[in-house]
Amino acid sequence: MKTIFLLPLMLCSILVSAQPDDNGRSNVDANNSANTQVLQSISQNVNQRANLQGSAVFYNPKFDREGSVYLFDRWDNTARVYPKTGGFFTTSNMNFNIQRSMFESKKNDSIKGWNFASIDKISLDGKTFKSYYFEPLKRQVIFEVIFEGEDFSILKKYDIYIQPGNPNPMIGRMRDKVIQRSDYFVDTPTELKEIRFNKRNILDLFSKEKRELAEDYARKYEMSFRDEEDLQKILNFVQHQ
Repeated sequence: MKTIFLLPLMLCSILVSAQPDDNGRSNVDANNSANTQVLQSISQNVNQRANLQGSAVFYNPKFDREGSVYLFDRWDNTARVYPKTGGFFTTSNMNFNIQRSMFESKKNDSIKGWNFASIDKISLDGKTFKSYYFEPLKRQVIFEVIFEGEDFSILKKYDIYIQPGNPNPMIGRMRDKVIQRSDYFVDTPTELKEIRFNKRNILDLFSKEKRELAEDYARKYEMSFRDEEDLQKILNFVQHQ
């Protein structure tokens, strides 16, 4: 059984430290009144950051698994963080923990998580991420933004599945395996719902006139509605007509 000891968190805490374990939980509360300059200073100044940290200690069993719960293969990358107060700042060694639906920064053996309480979006490796309330889980979940328009947005939700290992040598899978999966959603002013990522469902989001524009543009430049990069170009073209 997992045993968790939580020490009191300071109300103004932006970062929470945790042991770097795939099954632990780490939380970050960004200061709603903080401006970009304050957030950047905190992210770079160790002494200031320490004064704003709470503490959480987790004891979790270690699992010998193949694969990773992290979306990106490497940690040595730089993310751009956009606070809701405006502006942005950069921070290094960032990755996205799919299991926790949380961005985390790693330094030596320490992993610190970021909460979207006061963050509008995070951009990393050419991808943009935002937090949305996800009704099935009754909580905020981070989605990748494939397209963001005036009438709707196309989002991508990441998830993981643990494929159990089997000691049978004939199967050849001695260890559990982490499998990353993803699903697509459309966000409108009235709902956030899952969709099948295909041409028909995308075109159904448009009026008849815009649907024809999208089809003509895709046909002219030999683009696919099932390719994310092509779809972004198609949707951006239609939006600006």
